[in-house]
Amino acid sequence: MTTSFTAEPTGSDTPAVRPRGGSQGGTWVARLTGRLFARVALCLTATFLAYCLASYSFDPLAVYESRQPRPPQQVIDAQAARLGLDQPVPLRFFSWLGGVLTGDFGTTVGGREIGDELWTRTGTSLRLYLIGATIAVALGIVVGVRGALSTGALRAQWSMLWTLTVLAVPVFVLGTVLKMLWLPINDVAGTQILYFSGERTAGADFTGTAALVDRLQHLVLPTICIALPQIAFFSRYQRAAALDVANSGYVRAARARGLPRRTAFWRHGLRSAVIPVVSLFAFSFGIHLAGGVFTERIFGWYGLGDWIITAIHDHDARVCASVTLLFGVLVVLAGWISDLASVALDPRLRANS
Repeated sequence: MTTSFTAEPTGSDTPAVRPRGGSQGGTWVARLTGRLFARVALCLTATFLAYCLASYSFDPLAVYESRQPRPPQQVIDAQAARLGLDQPVPLRFFSWLGGVLTGDFGTTVGGREIGDELWTRTGTSLRLYLIGATIAVALGIVVGVRGALSTGALRAQWSMLWTLTVLAVPVFVLGTVLKMLWLPINDVAGTQILYFSGERTAGADFTGTAALVDRLQHLVLPTICIALPQIAFFSRYQRAAALDVANSGYVRAARARGLPRRTAFWRHGLRSAVIPVVSLFAFSFGIHLAGGVFTERIFGWYGLGDWIITAIHDHDARVCASVTLLFGVLVVLAGWISDLASVALDPRLRANS
């Protein structure tokens, strides 16, 4: 069970934070460890549910039974035995999970090793997700803070308009629009400045700087597709948090000592304003991973998102469970990093250690 925190007003402007539910027990290390174990349990539960849902919904033998002429029954039975379809679904899951703990993710419906392809596709996806998420968090904080400190009503209305517009556009529409907007630019330039498909140019034998430039040309548009909705998402929350902090007592006190509004905020309020957005990152990370599934499909990146769509088409429960487990691990890590960042930014969370 995770520990949540509530603010309790004191005689000063800065609220004191204490664990909800009685005693102050446990250091912040113990609390973060408890939250980590709770997230791991939730990750395993989600993987179990995904495996069961896929197993009860899929029929991996349908491709054999629909063939003309139909394969001999012995061939179909052999495939069923290889996939473990003669066992109850929960037993299949725990047998598969036992293999995962030893590094064996099993085989696909087609007989390929899942583990090798899983790590290859994970590297492809992480190059896209991590760059996009890093840019989104950094720019989301900057845009949100600048919007909060802006004194112009027109600028505030423009900020709200573009963020709400981006948030209202589905990812697959945004990716298509980016392609359509950049296509005439490539035509005018007479060369491919940015590419629309793939992680690198197929068949090209680039090395060194040329290889890096080629990857960047393929990376820009899908990164924008991933980062832009997140920038709009985080900037809205950051603006609201920054407005609360900018009007707090300790920032007003700094302004009363002669500091300009922006200087008082950057010196005394920025850290407090960033804390809610850091916590929000952990809860939103899974949503943005789901958006990455569509981005990979649109721009032809053969990562985890593309693979899970293919696995659903192939009725492959093991691949679906493997990708779900890996996504869950990434969400757990994001939550853990978010907790560590919150503790580093807010000394009140370490007050009881």
